[in-house]
Amino acid sequence: MTRFSVLIIASAMIIMASTSAFAAGEDSPVFVPRADSGVPTIDGVWTSSDEWKKASETYVNYTDGSHLVIRAKHDGEKLYALLEMPDDYVVDGRAGICFDTLSNGGLYMKPDDYCFVLAAILKEYHGDSKSTLMYEAPLSLDVHAERGLSGQYSPYKSSKDHVTYEFVVPLKYLDNNEKEYGFYVVYETRGQTSSYTYYYSWPVHTTESSLRVASPSDWGQVIISSDVNVPEFPSPVIAVIAGVIGIVAVLSRFSSTKRSLF
Repeated sequence: MTRFSVLIIASAMIIMASTSAFAAGEDSPVFVPRADSGVPTIDGVWTSSDEWKKASETYVNYTDGSHLVIRAKHDGEKLYALLEMPDDYVVDGRAGICFDTLSNGGLYMKPDDYCFVLAAILKEYHGDSKSTLMYEAPLSLDVHAERGLSGQYSPYKSSKDHVTYEFVVPLKYLDNNEKEYGFYVVYETRGQTSSYTYYYSWPVHTTESSLRVASPSDWGQVIISSDVNVPEFPSPVIAVIAGVIGIVAVLSRFSSTKRSLF
């Protein structure tokens, strides 16, 4: 095998490794594209196979083999979010989405940090600037969420119908003029075969309560975009691919020149 062939193979491996690292969705921001039509019905289930068409998709893998899907889109006035765990078959836990509305991070949750958490009923929580524990607040107008079991219309297949949470939040509650916010997801389930409670989150954070979150400075990011298209690759991956293509082009030219000299 020539040195040039080795470089080509190595370049391909770099691209594959970079792409797979971002495909898990654990470090990339949650991108929220604009949906000009076809907003989802917030009823806790997939009502059609194209209900979440054109929504972004973040797929999170956990060390116990569980998976969490986060999908989102907006229509300019409201943000729509879906949380789905294909391995969860019993509607017995709770899940929620949190926003750092001022994008100011910090060690503790503050009053500008909003969490909307659905169990038997939907509740709203804010911070007290003293801890990472959520404190209940009056539910904001027009925030709505439902949960249920999705089956045939869900693209995430499993052996049984599985749990889905759907949320709608007016964008006016993200009262910063910025289009990027701190974002955190909580998901709690009691499991399928035991009464033990499992706590999941995005970004991944170890906790003993779904109402105690990571420090906002460690939350992920959600980007509200006016673009209707979901980027196929995160920008770091595009940069890697572009760089590798450039290297291959230079090496190809060098190899051709070398052959012509001999």
